[in-house]
Amino acid sequence: MGWPDLLEDKSSLAIAIDLVGDKWSLLLLAGCFSGICRFNQFESFLGINRNLLSSRLDKLVDNGLLERHLYNESPKRYEYQLTDVSTELRPVIVGLARWAERNFTKESAPFAIVHKECEEKIDVVIHCPECDKHLPSENVVTKLNPSAGPEARRLFENMASTAKITD
Repeated sequence: MGWPDLLEDKSSLAIAIDLVGDKWSLLLLAGCFSGICRFNQFESFLGINRNLLSSRLDKLVDNGLLERHLYNESPKRYEYQLTDVSTELRPVIVGLARWAERNFTKESAPFAIVHKECEEKIDVVIHCPECDKHLPSENVVTKLNPSAGPEARRLFENMASTAKITD
């Protein structure tokens, strides 16, 4: 099963990676969460090439993760605002940042994501809404959905004997 097959079979992880799996898209979204929302701010803060920045912003807008809002008529200037869809990515971005901080950057990271009220660093947890429980990683498995196509079923059967996946 190759990348096009994963996208065609609607692999949720493949679609997510396709939409925001490059460094610039995640950094743009993280910037929006921190109040950086204008083209020149992104360009200055990230040091990203203008063409690449424009391309990434267009992709995020086209896929409903950001909305363009005109803030200056002449010349036309836009700011980019988070949508409900992108707001759901906040735990993912926080989780990635905390993971890297714990394992690679320690206290040398230039920024910290903290609770606004007490200013302590926050963590992301896996939560089951049905049981209302926080779950340790070992209590989470991958399951084949009934709607999975034949390629996914074949791959699943090949992996099922050794991986943490269930029918």
